[in-house]
Amino acid sequence: TVLHTIPLNIQFRRALVGERWTAWMHLVRRLIDVQLSDQPDPTQWKLANNGIFTVKSFYMDLINSGPVSRSLHIWKIKVPLRIKIFMWFVHKQVILTKDNLIKRRWVGSLRCCFCDHDETIQHLFLECPLAKLLWRTIHIAFNINPLVDIASLFKMWLTRVDI
Repeated sequence: TVLHTIPLNIQFRRALVGERWTAWMHLVRRLIDVQLSDQPDPTQWKLANNGIFTVKSFYMDLINSGPVSRSLHIWKIKVPLRIKIFMWFVHKQVILTKDNLIKRRWVGSLRCCFCDHDETIQHLFLECPLAKLLWRTIHIAFNINPLVDIASLFKMWLTRVDI
């Protein structure tokens, strides 16, 4: 009955934005055409021609599905766990910057504490004058290429640290 009401009568604890909203809409589009019945559900393994699960079929699909995301290598880096978690949060862009806090119904100024621009992850880590000064110092000291976005920051972290 939930899928037959427009709009859907579903509430979430957190706002669905960006990729999460897209994934939700994709899921809803797939579920709209599902017809439920009291009959037993047939099971069929789609990775094998005969429809039966085998470890080999799963493994072959796993190794042929493309490269593993570089972000998964973060857990193998030899740094403290809290740093790995912080790097993961930065990569997923869920650090509680003021723009993310506003999405969670936080009441306060959106302005950066160090300058007068809106605080986002991109701004806080790369665009803020203080961040630029810090990165310029690191660039000179360690000969690291200038960063342009969070993805390049994450890539630099993974290539510069001994795994």
